[in-house]
Amino acid sequence: MRMLAGCLPCLVRLAITTARMGKADERAKLESARKAMEVLTQADYSYPAPFYSAKILSEAHKIIGADDPFLFAKRVSNQIGLKLAKEFAYPYLAEVSEQKERIFRAVKVAIAGNVVDYAVEPDLGDKIGEKIQEAFGLEFSWLDFENFCQKLKKAQEILYLCDNAGEIAFDRILIEELVNLGKKVKVAVKAGPALNDALLGDALEVGLDKVKGAELITTGQAMMGLDLERAGKELKSAWNEAELILAKGQANFECLAGRNGKPFFLTLIKCQALEEELGLKKGSAIFVSGEFVNGKTSLTYAR
Repeated sequence: MRMLAGCLPCLVRLAITTARMGKADERAKLESARKAMEVLTQADYSYPAPFYSAKILSEAHKIIGADDPFLFAKRVSNQIGLKLAKEFAYPYLAEVSEQKERIFRAVKVAIAGNVVDYAVEPDLGDKIGEKIQEAFGLEFSWLDFENFCQKLKKAQEILYLCDNAGEIAFDRILIEELVNLGKKVKVAVKAGPALNDALLGDALEVGLDKVKGAELITTGQAMMGLDLERAGKELKSAWNEAELILAKGQANFECLAGRNGKPFFLTLIKCQALEEELGLKKGSAIFVSGEFVNGKTSLTYAR
């Protein structure tokens, strides 16, 4: 999806949020914002906004002298995610035994975890648990579930693109359900820090390495979303081999929404810019195919 005007202040805010999480002083916050604006003045606005996150965040890390300023927040998010998954998500899933209904409930569990996003709510902090519990009651504004089920029946190789730490404790539940159907699932996390996006350490912390039938890989990138053409060999191979792709989070949606066929997007709509473009309220949940999205917006992008 091409850059929207509303993405520009958001990208600058990411730099400031990163500096804040690194306990930086006001000078460092201003310098981080200035670097972000420098990046954006040279940007090609035909590309998705998350493509510029790697450079912006890298510059902020240099200024504050911290490689991963969200490290502690991610650890807290993972522990809360595991706790709430045990207390609420697994019991919610256990209420049903019919296969299709279990998959749908697992999808709802996964979308609930998508509220753990410091890019949208920098002061999330102690509100994580409350936000996740509220999200269990979300209804989907766009839902392409029947289409997903049809494609799922035929697919054996699945690629699951993760989003945030903490959230992946709920992704694990959906991944377990897919594996229980006999599917082989490659689970991709980021190769380096990008706000609170999940890394291999986070995946290990929530036990994704213990899910038999699932294989952990990285995108080969330290950016929000995914630049497929510049991704690592491991990710490209998994993309090509996959018969079905699940892409979590708004950044993956923005980067990959122009690609028909294999991707299904599972995210909350988290900003006013997309709210206006898609005609959906901020906070809306969607679970839709690339074809569905292309019928709803003229801003889809594919390089």
